[in-house]
Amino acid sequence: MAEVDIDRILENMFNIMLVIHKKILRMDLELETDNLNRLHMAVMGLLNTSNMTMTELAKALMMTKPQLTHLVERLVILGLVKRLPDETDRRVIHLTLTSNGRVKFKGLRKKLKENIKQKLVSLTPEELGQLAATLEALRNTVGKL
Repeated sequence: MAEVDIDRILENMFNIMLVIHKKILRMDLELETDNLNRLHMAVMGLLNTSNMTMTELAKALMMTKPQLTHLVERLVILGLVKRLPDETDRRVIHLTLTSNGRVKFKGLRKKLKENIKQKLVSLTPEELGQLAATLEALRNTVGKL
């Protein structure tokens, strides 16, 4: 593939991520009530699928462990995340979403979906079909990387 095509792909990827972040994922939900932000929600989302160590979580979020520590500490203080010591290596700490954390995440995710649905209703049926097909193609293609 030509270098120009790759540059065009990269530019479009960056632009679409910004647009999605600004126009679709902007949340005025209840995050501010607990001083939570999108990164807190991302941590909760990852922990909702499985327990992770700080190293695994930092790698998944492409953050340093010191950056992540502050986020996790806030979630621990709020009782949304719990630290569990590893049974075989005391240096390793696993993070898990508490039952309150699961309830909070589920509620935030529901509100986010409702927020996005409200924004999508302004599109025509044709635009919605095109968006659905484009997102599916993007998911399938990026999944091959």
